Amino acid sequence: MFEILLLSAVLAAEPDAAALLQSADAPRQGFLHSIVKVRATMQQTDKPSQTGDFDLYLGNDDEQLVVFRDKRNKGRKFLMRGDKAWLIVPGSQHPIAVTANQRMLGTMSYTDIARVRLAQDYSGVLLPGMQPCGEPAQPCRVVEITANTRSAPYASGTLWIDGDGLLRKAVYALASGKPAKKITYRYVDKDGRMQPARMTVIDLLLPDKSDETTLEYLDHRPAEHPAARFDPEQQIQR
Repeated sequence: MFEILLLSAVLAAEPDAAALLQSADAPRQGFLHSIVKVRATMQQTDKPSQTGDFDLYLGNDDEQLVVFRDKRNKGRKFLMRGDKAWLIVPGSQHPIAVTANQRMLGTMSYTDIARVRLAQDYSGVLLPGMQPCGEPAQPCRVVEITANTRSAPYASGTLWIDGDGLLRKAVYALASGKPAKKITYRYVDKDGRMQPARMTVIDLLLPDKSDETTLEYLDHRPAEHPAARFDPEQQIQR
């Protein structure tokens, strides 16, 4: 009888896939309505590493503005609002409509920065058992996800989520099922809350799969943004 009650308690404590997706989204959502300073480091085989700095302005869950600060790309902007995205180039008279999956720096696309909304855009299935993930390695639950909206950046994927509900690794796939990106995540404790600290992206579609881009979140401060911040026509005038 005791064994049955114990098993029932364990099963009751097991989170479902939907709860895990919400938990995995929480650190990223903590950055909404803020300005984040970010540094990207690109590593390519047999080439010196390159870095690029940018500011990330985050409004609601579907509002993101990237403003480049490094010498090579200074003044370039990328704006996402709803399901639409624009590239804004210094000196141009009109914003250029693009897709959020357009490559940004190295192996990273714009959508990888802040647009992967797991609980909103995907449904999940929790796989049995645990697998090691993270650095240092720890037991993680594994969730298979499938897009349920047309705006989702990837068609499907596999997530590794640790015992604290933090997303540690993800492999995202195209509609064909072919793996497209492998992303690993690191966090930092800020006043008792876990915040994103670093993410590393490997493009699995490249031949040698060795190139990678790492994002470091250098600084973060809350900010309420005016409506013009996420208006492409207003941004072209700034």
